[in-house]
Amino acid sequence: YTQSSFVDVKNDAYYMGYIEWARKNNIVNGIGNEKFAPEQSITREQMAVIMGNYAKATGFTLPKVHGENTFVDGDKVSAYAKEAVKQMQMAGIISGKNENLFDPQGTATRAEVSAVLRRFVELR
Repeated sequence: YTQSSFVDVKNDAYYMGYIEWARKNNIVNGIGNEKFAPEQSITREQMAVIMGNYAKATGFTLPKVHGENTFVDGDKVSAYAKEAVKQMQMAGIISGKNENLFDPQGTATRAEVSAVLRRFVELR
């Protein structure tokens, strides 16, 4: 990859090729207006979508090891993320927070991302 598809990702950025690979494989789409926002934190629902898209791109069928959980704040999950949140929760990859909250627009912490990645890898 030699050229970025996003106006805010420089061609010489060390991560540009990874972003382009993920975009070409329908794992990430950016935030609109030809922007990716590489320095912006991701939300918990965005993390679910990225992981779900990665599973699809790699041909991995997510198992259903848990029944569907209706989170107290489930109505706050964006429409584009609802299916991914459900799939990640049922696969045991992403869980809720205290008091049965998902916190869809909350920032995904480094610890949460690490736990999600480990759970995902352990399923494969």
